[in-house]
Amino acid sequence: MKDYYDILGVSEDASNDQIKKAFKDIAKKEHPDRGGDESRFKEANEAYDTLKSSQKRHDYDTMRKFGGPRQGGGQHPFFNEDIFGDFFSGFGNGDMDFRGRFNFQQNPGGQTRTFRSHPRGNKNVQVRMALSIKEAMLHNEKTINYKLPSGREEFATVKIPAGVQHGVTFKFSGMGDDSIKNMPRGDLMVIMSVLDSDGYTRKGNDLYTDKTIDCFQAMRGHNFNLKTLEDKIINVKVPAGTQPGTILAVKSNGMPVHKTIGIRGNLYVKIHVLIPQLSAADLKKIKDL
Repeated sequence: MKDYYDILGVSEDASNDQIKKAFKDIAKKEHPDRGGDESRFKEANEAYDTLKSSQKRHDYDTMRKFGGPRQGGGQHPFFNEDIFGDFFSGFGNGDMDFRGRFNFQQNPGGQTRTFRSHPRGNKNVQVRMALSIKEAMLHNEKTINYKLPSGREEFATVKIPAGVQHGVTFKFSGMGDDSIKNMPRGDLMVIMSVLDSDGYTRKGNDLYTDKTIDCFQAMRGHNFNLKTLEDKIINVKVPAGTQPGTILAVKSNGMPVHKTIGIRGNLYVKIHVLIPQLSAADLKKIKDL
């Protein structure tokens, strides 16, 4: 079992502020974007994610005391769902909290146990994370700062999957409101806001951009190179006689489709034709032709 206190370099009775400061110091030094040790950063992030939550920290300390989780997963030896469920079943319908970990409910026609990580009490906190289309296209991590209702500032590191859609919400358990003492913290809900950027617009998994050519290129036909958001150069062919407003499709060069491998949307290029401004003399010559 990993020693999260040792990973962060703090004592077992360290305060939340001391734990937070220790993680910030490690994050500044080891963040991959700053040339740090990615494995060390992830390990510290895992430790901080557990120790910053009063409920998770309590459970972690308890497991350490009893020698860690049982091999192969499953529940801890000192906690048996069936024993507690049978004990509480005699209390009839309704909810019953046990150490803030679960509610037991008995319904007509059968017995149902409902386990909740955070019973009624502290509220969830919602924040929005702004992403450029390029950031949403690539798998990466991004840290967001947010304020709790109490005014205290905290931060979370979000692992962003390639192709994430606008409006997708990531849940961080035990990182929300904690103003009600002796109750588990609420959750942090991070909502993705994917914004148009770098000359590209996103619709679903497809990307849209614009290209302006002159009238002679439109008449004769034209080839041009287009730099994608992944810094890849692709060649786009404009057929002879292309009209203003024509949309050309470049297949499989759009957004990665989330939770798939190698599947992408398309890239669409809208052609704008630049008409040259002619002098009065030029217009007269054309008219006389």
